[in-house]
Amino acid sequence: MLKRLTTSLLMFAALATAPAFAKTGEEPRIQIAILLDTSSSMDGLIAQTKEQLWQIVNTFATATRDGKKPRLEIALYQYGNDSLSSEAGFIQQLSPLTTNLDLISEKLFALRTNGGNEYCGQVIQKAIEQLSWSDSKKDLKLIYIAGNEPFNQGPVDFRKSVAKAISKGVVVNTLHCGDEATGASTGWKEAAMLADGNFI
Repeated sequence: MLKRLTTSLLMFAALATAPAFAKTGEEPRIQIAILLDTSSSMDGLIAQTKEQLWQIVNTFATATRDGKKPRLEIALYQYGNDSLSSEAGFIQQLSPLTTNLDLISEKLFALRTNGGNEYCGQVIQKAIEQLSWSDSKKDLKLIYIAGNEPFNQGPVDFRKSVAKAISKGVVVNTLHCGDEATGASTGWKEAAMLADGNFI
């Protein structure tokens, strides 16, 4: 299962860069927001999920197009953790978009699980509204949201938040940490399809 998941992620990450870079003198840019469920239900899955997400980052970091290396900007959020503010939807931005991959790695691998109110629609909405996404259609803009609870929890309809993402040219990819059938029946597949992304 781990090998199959790793292969799927790396293949998609490599392919996703292909159509997006401009064939001009401009520096290619890739912007990625990582949204990670840190609720208690992720206890046995969190370490593997971090590794998969970081492999995606590393794949994009080594990508080139027309001989040019992209400017890679990563943002990081955690959601679903009871140690976070309920008023904020149990969501925390750990880093805005940054080229400092060491900082992102440090923060990602330091995350721990606790409690559980997983609001996927709301964390996507926050990422879209709070981050400084590029206005250029030539830049590649992606969200990777990972978790294992139903996608439709919380006060924000995920269909509206992924529609807002697409309106800004941001593709949403969903990583369901569980079996494929459960992910398909609990909104993870639907969210990815609506957002022009991949359900993994």
